[in-house]
Amino acid sequence: MDFGGRKVAFKSLVGSHNYNLNTPESDKDYKVFVLPTFDDLYFNNSFSKSYIGKTEDFDAHDIRKCSSLWYKANVNFLEVLFSEKFSVKADLDDKSKLLIYQLYDMRNDIAKMNLKYLYDACIGMHYNKMKYLEKGTEGTKHLVDKFGYDTKQALHAWRILDFLRRFADTDFNDFKKAIWYPVDDNKRKFLLDLKNGMFTLSEYKEIVAGTFNNVEEEFKDKYKSQALDEDTNNELLEIIKELVKINLI
Repeated sequence: MDFGGRKVAFKSLVGSHNYNLNTPESDKDYKVFVLPTFDDLYFNNSFSKSYIGKTEDFDAHDIRKCSSLWYKANVNFLEVLFSEKFSVKADLDDKSKLLIYQLYDMRNDIAKMNLKYLYDACIGMHYNKMKYLEKGTEGTKHLVDKFGYDTKQALHAWRILDFLRRFADTDFNDFKKAIWYPVDDNKRKFLLDLKNGMFTLSEYKEIVAGTFNNVEEEFKDKYKSQALDEDTNNELLEIIKELVKINLI
């Protein structure tokens, strides 16, 4: 993969393999974070590129995005800190590795530092998935033709609501538990049945509406009453700034 001369900082397995919801047909999805070059800073560029392979897909980003995306509580980027496969690039200098592991050690504080935003971000993601429920995307239209709706979007629309419940049930202390579905978890079976089209569209809409109402009634205030953790936000900003500086000198 060509990152235009940029050093890789770390990469994480994400997606279905990171939730234990993968099937034999599931590709492995990775997020890769690279360090910016001097030109990136001078021209205010933020590198981003996707690589689609036969069995593995890579989504690459400038590491500076982490501070913004974690502050905004983007759950798809928070999960990189709770990956089944989190790896720091071996050829980095020792100081850079130490800084990245400091970020990793802060993962529980980062995941809950902006719970107001986390709630809104997850609800926004839910709405976005529901928008494509009956029309699908370029890669999922075959599911609409087969089942009458996009079962992949349906899975994620329900799962993100369930994540809000599961994370709140840990008092916001176990993000990994909230995204991971053990083999013996009945909800795992439900989600895989959903993905495989075991429910009609009307049945799904009734189920997801009930889940949405439950989340709004039981958990919205719990998220919205939490204050922003400014100390954690400031600390991660300093760590990423130091990482960038070290690798430019």
